[in-house]
Amino acid sequence: MRAVGLTRTGGPEVLEVLDLPEPEAADALVIETAAAAVNPVDLATRSGLIPTSLPAVLGWDLAGTVAHAPAGSGFRTGDRVLAMTAQLGTGVGSMAEYVAFDPGFVAHVPDGLKLEEAAALPLAGVTATQLLRRTPDRAGKRILLIGAQGGVGAHLAARLLDEPSTRTDLLVRPSDLPVWQEQRAGRPGEGAVLADPAQVGTGAYDIVIDAGGVPALFDAVRPQGAFLTITPFSAPDPAARPEVAYTLIGVELDRDDLVSVAEAAARGIAPRQELTVLPFEDAAEAHRRLERGGFRGKLLLVP
Repeated sequence: MRAVGLTRTGGPEVLEVLDLPEPEAADALVIETAAAAVNPVDLATRSGLIPTSLPAVLGWDLAGTVAHAPAGSGFRTGDRVLAMTAQLGTGVGSMAEYVAFDPGFVAHVPDGLKLEEAAALPLAGVTATQLLRRTPDRAGKRILLIGAQGGVGAHLAARLLDEPSTRTDLLVRPSDLPVWQEQRAGRPGEGAVLADPAQVGTGAYDIVIDAGGVPALFDAVRPQGAFLTITPFSAPDPAARPEVAYTLIGVELDRDDLVSVAEAAARGIAPRQELTVLPFEDAAEAHRRLERGGFRGKLLLVP
């Protein structure tokens, strides 16, 4: 079978379409991949910033149809599903024609949701869900969300802007300002859309959520406030402000969270991002586009 992977680390040019054996079924759920999303963690793995065993197949999430379902798994051949793998820990990448999963980390794709739409959800949606679960009580608080235009940020914004008891300000790229001003209009609660970090006041927020990697805005949190980040390589030093509750979020595989993300998307709660679909052979181009910055929406690779 064909898979997107690497035998050495480096720039996008190191990506290859590898010829690998199909996974053995046994007690695993085997999914025929319809699409797999490209995420920043894939770029960091490819470049060597995040070490991984080589050769490696990249990818953390996918959607497709069940090719083999073990007895008692709760799935049948032909079911439409989405799934997430912690590639760095499991060694299983999602960018392959067939992928074997623990059924406990697979969920059905709800009716009305296309497989390509579902493929864009798992890693970003589950990360956002787990981050919000660890956010302190938000009622009556002033919140800053950094990087609302990104994959995780868009999921966070979709949830936070529906909380009428909070004031949530969004910090986005200047090129995304009109889009997010339109999305902010008419939503419950108060808040502004900002495009310049200089507009962010020192100590102005009870909670700052950094989904964009802007550690300098650690100062935007008031004393005794909370700062949460998903960007370990561009995070502030928590020792610099011991009076602030600092949390670095590392996503965990969780089927219940995966189910909730899929159901939210089917109900129109999760963001419907613009999808750019490329074949496996153009994986290097997908990495280049994401690495250049300013990309809007979600990049998907298809076999």
